[in-house]
Amino acid sequence: MTMTPATVEVIPAVPQRVWRVPAVLNFALGGVGAGFYAIAVLASAFGASPTVELAAWLGPALVFAGFGAVAVEAGRPLRGPRVLARVRSSWMSRELLLGGAFAVLALSEWIAPGPLPRALAMLAALALAAAQGFLLRSAKAIGAWDVPIMPVVFVVAALVSGTGLLLAVMPALGEAPSPGLLTGALAVIVLGAVTWLVYVTWSAAPSFARPTEPLRMQPGVALGFVGYLLPAIVLALAVALPPLAFPAAVIAGALLIAGQLWTKWLLIRTVATLRPITLVGLNLTRRIS
Repeated sequence: MTMTPATVEVIPAVPQRVWRVPAVLNFALGGVGAGFYAIAVLASAFGASPTVELAAWLGPALVFAGFGAVAVEAGRPLRGPRVLARVRSSWMSRELLLGGAFAVLALSEWIAPGPLPRALAMLAALALAAAQGFLLRSAKAIGAWDVPIMPVVFVVAALVSGTGLLLAVMPALGEAPSPGLLTGALAVIVLGAVTWLVYVTWSAAPSFARPTEPLRMQPGVALGFVGYLLPAIVLALAVALPPLAFPAAVIAGALLIAGQLWTKWLLIRTVATLRPITLVGLNLTRRIS
């Protein structure tokens, strides 16, 4: 007796165990550092130039703190520069190269400030965030990462977390967030929420839908509330009631940073499962004696 050809799962999907907490820190700190500088440069159009001077050193510092975390996880941090030897083929090499370029260009703010160095540093910061997304995108064995939108998710996440850090530090610098800046921050939050929604509903294919199911259930709903909806409500109140601008900026900024840290945790530690190994079209034959 011959049965219908079947698809047999030989090895089930299992969580990846290579990238742990240091990898989460690398993606989170690198994103917020790069995003902070990019958003600070854009905000300079609203007169927040002292924040750009802060971002010129704090942004690279956060990026290299992330690099340091993942280098320690690798076990031989002093061999980190060797990663650059594969810049033609490795997104990890490109990430490190772009991080260095961003640091050099951003720190030039203290030597020769001007619109051109700022623009180049901002482009390098955004390219760094995209490289982190391409690094995950290139991991073909993980269905939740192997989607075209992943680099966009990382760039937008950098802008959201960078906006959060900008809002959090502006009161400490004695800069009151203007209504225009608060409105711009609201627009970034909306962009972030839409991008995240597009990602979590990207595909109905089992290789993507199964591992990303938590993002559409309770953890994803909680992230949407804490990381997008709640800070948007706080900033909307600040726009309507200017006396609340200072405390609202700090609260909303902290929520945005926490939300993006949570996002990176979910991507690296929750939904990152290796694709199952299957045999397709297997003919199962049973002999009748």
